[in-house]
Amino acid sequence: MTVHFQEVVPVDTYSVQCKGLLHEVDQNVLTLLYQPLIGAFAHSLYMTLWCEAKMNTQSKKHQHLMNLTQFSLKDILSGRKKLEAIGLLKTLKKDGESSREYIYELQLPLSPKAFFTDGFLSIYLFNRLGQAKFNEIRESFFVQQADLSGFTEVTASFSDVFTSLHPSEMSSKSYSEINENVLSDNLSLMDKGVQGKVTLSEASFDFEAMVNQISTFVVPKEVLTPKLKESIYKLAYIYQLEPMDMSRQIQNVYYSTGEINEENLRREIQKWYRFEHEEGLPVLALRTQPVHLKALQGMTPQSKEEELIKYFEEVSPYQLLEDYSGTIPSEVDLKLVAYCILDQNLTPGVTNVLLDYVLSGNDMKLAKGLIERISSHWARKKVQTVPEAMALAREEKRKSKEWQEKKTSKAGYYNGKPKPNVSVPEWLRPETNNANGNQETNASEDENRKWLESLLNNSK
Repeated sequence: MTVHFQEVVPVDTYSVQCKGLLHEVDQNVLTLLYQPLIGAFAHSLYMTLWCEAKMNTQSKKHQHLMNLTQFSLKDILSGRKKLEAIGLLKTLKKDGESSREYIYELQLPLSPKAFFTDGFLSIYLFNRLGQAKFNEIRESFFVQQADLSGFTEVTASFSDVFTSLHPSEMSSKSYSEINENVLSDNLSLMDKGVQGKVTLSEASFDFEAMVNQISTFVVPKEVLTPKLKESIYKLAYIYQLEPMDMSRQIQNVYYSTGEINEENLRREIQKWYRFEHEEGLPVLALRTQPVHLKALQGMTPQSKEEELIKYFEEVSPYQLLEDYSGTIPSEVDLKLVAYCILDQNLTPGVTNVLLDYVLSGNDMKLAKGLIERISSHWARKKVQTVPEAMALAREEKRKSKEWQEKKTSKAGYYNGKPKPNVSVPEWLRPETNNANGNQETNASEDENRKWLESLLNNSK
């Protein structure tokens, strides 16, 4: 490991340069947004260097900086590297015969909008402060927008106020005189400044290896623009993705949306990360219906249907699948559960109803296409409670029955073979008051009751 005196010693000189002006908003950004990330001393070092840059540009020894800050050279070097890493400082070095000379070029902090939409620094600040404090600080940078309804812009244009120059005044000599002898080589005009940004070493991620894993039939190479490449480096660093994992995420995004940018790639990677690291398959499937969405919370069921509602609300999707099979659910089935909960934002209770509906009507198989179709439909309907889901399931069953009854050819056969005899849960059967309907349902009533009682008994 390199020790600090191999990089800088007290007799090494330094000068400070900046090409912009530090405004009040910039100071608030430095204090409230950058300081939690870099620490109080690095923040103080930045402000100290800024004051020195405003006063003069003469070279000083690092011993002067040590006296000014009352910190050791080791601490100064540590603070300097934090400023460099976060994009607030660029350091240039020239080796001399007896000492080294440094130029510290200060960079402006990001604007509040750029910081919170950066997708990199904002994540680190969120993790450092927590959600409540993060939201509080972000709200402190909100600017109230005036209501412009009913107003019409009446701003004067340049041509409304100023007269055009006469052709004789627009000679080529005028342009040469404007730019002649304005600046020497060692001077530059003061500017608002270029905001500093975080840059990552290309050695931290093998971009070429990732590109080689991407099929050009799926993602054209021209899609990987320099701006997207920079985002890929940041996202790979934050979420610790290997080139193979990143290539899969890029192909998934482009295949599903037909385009790729920093925002939709970030969303896809966040979803993948939660799935793989924070909320894996078993954890998602072990969730139960939230208390505030339970229709029978604290109540005793008064009917068979209410018993089933209570069951769907109390057990997890994992337990339901285990009750059906008597064994540990397969990873394929758990992925479908994760899809319903994570991608479609269905509650665990609603997911239970969906699983029960598909299993009972599909010969005890969880058909991926059917799960995806119904879950997306229920998500659009914003179904959150078990009774709502059961009502939609009954409607799905009714429509399916009507479609089956419209078939006129080979009504009792499926591909030339008798249809599979799959029992329909009692709760899915439509209510009827006519005698014929009662006669038809009585024939299988005992069988359905046994099915439900068995399901409830297995859940205990």
